[in-house]
Amino acid sequence: MPRKLSPYTKGIVAERKVMKKLQEKGWLVKQSKGSRGPYDLYALKNGRKLLIQVKSHSSRPTRREIRKLRRVAKSKKAKALIMHVDSSGVDSLFVY
Repeated sequence: MPRKLSPYTKGIVAERKVMKKLQEKGWLVKQSKGSRGPYDLYALKNGRKLLIQVKSHSSRPTRREIRKLRRVAKSKKAKALIMHVDSSGVDSLFVY
């Protein structure tokens, strides 16, 4: 029987999937230190910046998380993006 992954491990796996997808599209992607802030990843391409909060499986962002992500993105002149990863793939939603 396969071992059940912890929420932390699921999050790491989801972040890596998003990183790979963006890198394949030419983005330079870095992981936020500790992933405890409002974003998990930041990506750069042709002068554009993305701050990305990655959610896995049934996890959804709270209104507070979205507000905080928007505020930080605005201060850094970046776009805020939430990417949801589950067994069907990766979906994205711009929130700023």
